[in-house]
Amino acid sequence: MTYEINQLHPLFAAEFIGADLKSDPSPGLVEAVNAAMAEYALVVLRDQFITDAEQIRFSRKFGPLELPPHMGMRSVGAGSNRRIAPEMYDVSNLDINGDFMPANNLRHASNKANEEFHTDSSFNALPTKWSILSAHIVPPEGGDTWFVDTRAVYDALSPEMKETVEPLVAEHYFWKTRGRAGYKNITASMKASMPPVEHPVVRVIPESGRKALYIGHHMTHILGWPRDEGEAFIEEINAFAAHPQFVYAHRWREGDLVLWDNRCTIHKATGYDVFKYKRDLRRTTINEGGSEISSTEALGIAAWGSPASRREKGAAL
Repeated sequence: MTYEINQLHPLFAAEFIGADLKSDPSPGLVEAVNAAMAEYALVVLRDQFITDAEQIRFSRKFGPLELPPHMGMRSVGAGSNRRIAPEMYDVSNLDINGDFMPANNLRHASNKANEEFHTDSSFNALPTKWSILSAHIVPPEGGDTWFVDTRAVYDALSPEMKETVEPLVAEHYFWKTRGRAGYKNITASMKASMPPVEHPVVRVIPESGRKALYIGHHMTHILGWPRDEGEAFIEEINAFAAHPQFVYAHRWREGDLVLWDNRCTIHKATGYDVFKYKRDLRRTTINEGGSEISSTEALGIAAWGSPASRREKGAAL
């Protein structure tokens, strides 16, 4: 079968026509999507009114899933009462009944943090590859997503700036953006469950061979630099990447399925009235390799309510 590709932005992003994910994806479809992602870094599949199980099946064709972190905390709506499949990230303003979340829900802080340019899971040591986000309900205004191809941003740097960034390593930290978004009740155990990690600022994307910047507002500082200089540099390079010529603004339609390469893009949501309009988007995230595991499980942190978790809490009393 042949598929049609329509480029959406002069630098990257494309609409992929002809896929039907209600059926088990064929090897030909998987090959075509891989090729499109290598070239465009972001691919939009329209009118994919699919179930969670169908999204998960499609996602697993491209690598093992990164499971959502439990951070050792009680999960409201866990088990049979979950609103969406446990393999997925809930990018919504809805509770388990499909009603608006209360104002004190941690996910509001996460959603607000997503209004800064970032790349998903850069605060994890796991080798994150792609994100795949499906639109079930979209607000009539706001709630768009803006994307930047950091391969193009790297290409646009001066020779002197390229020489500066090549050897740099930056720290990325989950709680930085959550704190900036207004979530203040961050305990020591929560910090321990999502510790900072280090990543090179420049990396080569294997599928395209192109260099890209691994940046965004999860970055805290540059290793080996004075803290204030590193923070200023991060703000400068993030601001450069946000220039309009690099940005593709995606206006969501219900049924959209958007894939993007976390290794060479950054993105941010635009605001909307979270207590007036419902927004239901569901994300699967793919790692480059390894087993299907959450970042907290990778650290050896037991899920809340498990025998190991209960033993730890008992020992702490």
